Amino acid sequence: MTMDYRALQTEILGNAECAPFVVTNEMPKDAGYAAKDAAIAELITAARPKVVSPHLSGSGEVSLALGVPDGPLFMFKLKRLAETSLPADATDEQIAPVAIAQQVAESLGRGSLDLGNADIRAGMELFNGLLLTAEQITTLKALAETQSTVSASDVSRALRGPWE
Repeated sequence: MTMDYRALQTEILGNAECAPFVVTNEMPKDAGYAAKDAAIAELITAARPKVVSPHLSGSGEVSLALGVPDGPLFMFKLKRLAETSLPADATDEQIAPVAIAQQVAESLGRGSLDLGNADIRAGMELFNGLLLTAEQITTLKALAETQSTVSASDVSRALRGPWE
């Protein structure tokens, strides 16, 4: 994806935190422009939301992300929940966590649980307090997130050109 330098310029000029660091062609020469561009890049990058992308994950990666002993404990509890025997007259509410645990365990075993999928990300919340803490869910979701970054050279072009 190519950078839209005019859009970045608008983003920079519209961010009050960036104002003290802005150096344009219309301003007097500033020997500290490179450090100022870097400061703006840091501010803009921090202000941008993380990008969620498809991310296939397996049991090993999940276990490592949660750490020891939490990762192996989660995998153990997940498999136990997936193996739960339910009565024939079980309600959908009783079946749902078991069915979801079975699907998650199978997908993790194949390395095919897409942690970037919106439905899977929402479904993780069903395990909050049951198999995972809110912090652990955030850790797993972070595996599919990347920061949209802006470099100092991007800032330099956005503020002083060339823009095409």
